[in-house]
Amino acid sequence: MSPRRPAPEIRIQDLTVGYPGRVILEGVNLVLPGGRISVILGGSGCGKSTLLRHILGLNRPLAGSILLGDRTLSTMSDQELHDLRSEMGVLFQDGALLGSLTLGENVAMPLREHTTLEESTIETIVRLKLNLVGLEPFAGYMPNELSGGMRKRAGLARAMVLDPSVLLCDEPSAGLDPITAASLDQLILDLNETFGMTIVVVTHDLDSLFTIAEFVVVLHGGHVLYQGGPKGLKESEDQYIQQFLKRIPNQRDLNGPLKF
Repeated sequence: MSPRRPAPEIRIQDLTVGYPGRVILEGVNLVLPGGRISVILGGSGCGKSTLLRHILGLNRPLAGSILLGDRTLSTMSDQELHDLRSEMGVLFQDGALLGSLTLGENVAMPLREHTTLEESTIETIVRLKLNLVGLEPFAGYMPNELSGGMRKRAGLARAMVLDPSVLLCDEPSAGLDPITAASLDQLILDLNETFGMTIVVVTHDLDSLFTIAEFVVVLHGGHVLYQGGPKGLKESEDQYIQQFLKRIPNQRDLNGPLKF
């Protein structure tokens, strides 16, 4: 594998993203700090996962640019983007493990795709990454033999297998019980402390947000509503932010009797 790059900042400039006939985010300007944990927060459908896909280079922006360090994603060829992704680990919402492969084989996939390492070396790296997330004894298990929390940790091991400088996590605590979610939060903190990666987490989980976030972005109405530290988020007087943090329903949702 090539030498690891220093953890880059992610600079987003005048970004507009969406699909034909529909703009989802417009005029986004952000700097997600290198080597820190940033959390992207917002309601369902606000564009959090769409923004993550653009940072990963899976979608091209309608306007504006995204820079990973000094490299501009929007000007890269498909091959250059493919190569860049070897420096970016992704933890998908459901772990995204292939059901026909063992846990060890799932974790080994990026090594087999992006490197020419000997099989013995690949097996050693897989054991190390599984040990990192506490799953080394389960290398031979199939994904359907694992709990939801174990599949999330397995997905994290796979995301880490190429020693990325950037880690992107889409709803890592979704569907987990509070104790398992807290354990995953601690694992993300430990990885950041040990490896100094730039970590971007999309989440709805407020407990997770205030546990791991060093920098927070709130998306609402197609724009960035807030960017800054978690302390400033708590102190914000914005009505939507307070409604979100305090879990206050929209008044229109309270009109009329409940229907079952």
